[in-house]
Amino acid sequence: MQSVYWMEFAARQGDVNSLYEIIENDPCVLEAIDSIPFIESPLHVAARAGQVQFAAEIMTLKPSFAWKFNPQGLRPIHLALENGDTTMILHLIKMDKELVRAKRREGLTLLHLASESGDIDLLTELLKACPDSVKDLTVRNETALHFAVMYRRLDALRFLLRWLKTNTVKFQDILNQKDVDGNTILHIAATNNDTEAVQLLMTNMTDLDAVNLSGERAFDIIKDEEIKSNLARAEARVRKKKKMGSLMLSMKEWLIRKTGTRGKMSDEIRRVYLIVATLVATATYNAALRPPGGLHQIQAAGTLVDHVASNSSKVSEGKSVMSNFTFMVFSITNTYAFIVSLFSIIFMMPRNVGWLLLSSSAYLLLWSYAISLVVVSPNDVTANFSGAIFIVLFVPIMALGGIVFSSP
Repeated sequence: MQSVYWMEFAARQGDVNSLYEIIENDPCVLEAIDSIPFIESPLHVAARAGQVQFAAEIMTLKPSFAWKFNPQGLRPIHLALENGDTTMILHLIKMDKELVRAKRREGLTLLHLASESGDIDLLTELLKACPDSVKDLTVRNETALHFAVMYRRLDALRFLLRWLKTNTVKFQDILNQKDVDGNTILHIAATNNDTEAVQLLMTNMTDLDAVNLSGERAFDIIKDEEIKSNLARAEARVRKKKKMGSLMLSMKEWLIRKTGTRGKMSDEIRRVYLIVATLVATATYNAALRPPGGLHQIQAAGTLVDHVASNSSKVSEGKSVMSNFTFMVFSITNTYAFIVSLFSIIFMMPRNVGWLLLSSSAYLLLWSYAISLVVVSPNDVTANFSGAIFIVLFVPIMALGGIVFSSP
């Protein structure tokens, strides 16, 4: 037991050298600690004291310590959260991402607790490390959204709604999750008379008619008549919007299911897709500037010829040598490949300020491509056809992208 005492002291001080001296004198000390079901392990002590290096060292030696409960029903990472030690939290989940889903007493995860405090930065890191953690429930069947609503963390609620809608297919299932009393997040917002939260949730088309174990809808719980009147009008608008948008929602779910979600896509897969999409975009853009067969040119002497064969008919400098039909087929296939690859690049990029700047540049590049294709068209007929094809392909692809990228 003396070794356990000195191990605790070393953890509190963050003394890695002492750690190995203790192990050298008592090789079974870590096993002895691990054999006790509920104990304040050296990792608990290090997490509480903010000793990141020692915590990393002890977790490397004994990974099971990260999942061990102390007598208060807390794991080391929960102690770090209680201390507001984000550095410790991020270091631990970097070593084991599943720790994001580690439950403390009452079944609370880091995501529940971060939603309770409204820490958007931490929520971002947790969901990035483990997207599936958003599905975790407490012993009362509460999601992280329940905690954001209960503690009136409107910014956290907005963030979670936006993340869910962008990164999950069945986000409505999470939005409509009921706790042990049958209350959805809309019921809780109504109980709190939180008008902003209620309006936000109604806008996102949660189940407006869900009833709790008392047989009450969220709308029935609101007592303030003015709020009730405003929400009645909002409810009517939402129901109309919900009816009209059901097809678009189905399309979005299908698209995300077929393409995969960015939240679950590994960095390695994302890089592969980006490389392939970039190569396709580059090749197709160059093909528009220099179509197969080349362009008509003027010789130094002023005689007009082309790259492939002489042509007695009157032609224009800088125009494609392809026949009308061949050029039309080329413009369809090349334009489709270019637009899809460019939208794929936009889709794969992280959503931040840089994304806004680069995506706007990508849209301008699309129109630059269209102008280039029209300019090199053999004649007015093919030029008009190429412009029409660009618009016909661009509009629906952009609309589908808008469905996927839509946020609350």
